[in-house]
Amino acid sequence: MENFLRQLRKIAWAVVEAAFLLIVLCLLLNIIIGDKADSFISGVANNATAFLQSLPSGVFLGLVLIAVIWGFLRTRLLPPR
Repeated sequence: MENFLRQLRKIAWAVVEAAFLLIVLCLLLNIIIGDKADSFISGVANNATAFLQSLPSGVFLGLVLIAVIWGFLRTRLLPPR
């Protein structure tokens, strides 16, 4: 059961990472292509931009800093597997 949960957790994180990369890719393609972009790319880029603009200025920066600190500490403090 523990092995199943570990495998499920790996799959879930892979899905989350793929979704995040898809959003970043759509943002970059919207910047590069501009008005000629597909409706899916434009829609994702517009939604992501609207979401980021609706956040207060310190929230996004704080989340990024927490993620960077967590990643740094995780690589430094955990023993190698």
